[in-house]
Amino acid sequence: MGTVYRLPGRGGALWLGDCLEVIREIPDGSVAAVVTDPPYFIGLNHNGKSPDMSDLNIAAPFYRQLIPQLLRVLDPAGSIYWFTDWRGYPFYYQMISEFIGIDNLLVWDKKNGPGTFYTNEHELVIFATRNRKFCVKGARNIIRGISSFSSGAQNTDGPKLHPTQKPVQLISRLILDSTREGDTVLDPFAGSSTTGVACIRTGRRYAGIEIQEKHYRTGVARLREAWKEAGDGARQETQEEAGGVQS
Repeated sequence: MGTVYRLPGRGGALWLGDCLEVIREIPDGSVAAVVTDPPYFIGLNHNGKSPDMSDLNIAAPFYRQLIPQLLRVLDPAGSIYWFTDWRGYPFYYQMISEFIGIDNLLVWDKKNGPGTFYTNEHELVIFATRNRKFCVKGARNIIRGISSFSSGAQNTDGPKLHPTQKPVQLISRLILDSTREGDTVLDPFAGSSTTGVACIRTGRRYAGIEIQEKHYRTGVARLREAWKEAGDGARQETQEEAGGVQS
């Protein structure tokens, strides 16, 4: 499985590798929630034109392999939180709904953001769950009061270390809504491992996968720091090498 950084005890792990390959090693039904922020494809262009649905469709075969694997590892009462924006929403909605019913669309009100015609001050979170008794007291599908890194902000509950980094507070809220302490939370597009930091803070087990070495290394550093802040055995951390990148 390549390089993997393991947190102490049952803290979980961060893998460096292709999520389609790594996820096959995760046991069936072992994940309580998938919380992920996949690529939005906003950088795609064709002959100098902005991306459209035909451009996004090049990723369809990849997601038709990944989503069934996510559902395989998801437990019978598990939930999925899938970040996107208005450009990617039609594509991801179609992809996910081929395999599981979608239960809601959450809107994160970021308070600010870039934009040419109207500013993009929100992001979307596709929500699907197998838990037909899912109920969080006071939960609404518009999330307010959590600031973003938009408009050049360099620090929101920690420094900005990844181009599309989300606040730990936001990810923590989703984790707390849908899992119990000790549950495993999977992020197949780990980036700088914000989901992992949220797992440490909320007492969950982290399973993260990141394909880019630079983001993997950033994630490892953040996990180490978060574990030290949380206390309890930070020196037990290990770095396993089964070939590949040396740290």
